Amino acid sequence: MSAVETETKAITNTKSQILENARELFAEHGYDGTSIRQLTSSLNITPAALYYHFASKNDVLEGLAARLHDSSDELLQRISTFDQSIESMREALNQYYDLLADDIQVFRLVWNDAAIQHSPIGQRLRSQARDFYAYLVGPDPSVEDRMRAAGAVGIIRLSLEQRGVDPDKHKKVIVERAFQVMTDL
Repeated sequence: MSAVETETKAITNTKSQILENARELFAEHGYDGTSIRQLTSSLNITPAALYYHFASKNDVLEGLAARLHDSSDELLQRISTFDQSIESMREALNQYYDLLADDIQVFRLVWNDAAIQHSPIGQRLRSQARDFYAYLVGPDPSVEDRMRAAGAVGIIRLSLEQRGVDPDKHKKVIVERAFQVMTDL
């Protein structure tokens, strides 16, 4: 392995460690309750080393949420071609389940931490969630349509947030229940 490859691997590894550490600290102390010093001291790196990879604590948050944001964009692109048929609705709920199952910890951080909700990435993620909800309720939704969509999304989110739930094992039953609520079947 060349010196450049070794350095690139070390940089990538340090950046990944910072993000994983941030995930844990933000979950435990909240975004505002986590300092740069906490982010660095638990990894035995200096603040300068963190700033080499991220310009600010907000950039750490952006890096942490990037996968969820990008996956949400991809989901919204895919469902933009869907109609409001039963089959399309089921497929949208399946894809939403996969999206949340892939990064439920970050979703939980955004959902539960007011400071993250008001950050730029939090605002973008919440906008994406509203766009997904808008697909579910369709044009000119009734109160019942809104309640069904909220129930379906809630079933998926809350089921995945339960500690110890194996997302792959329970996907079929959770998505089917969300679909039943969505379609009143």
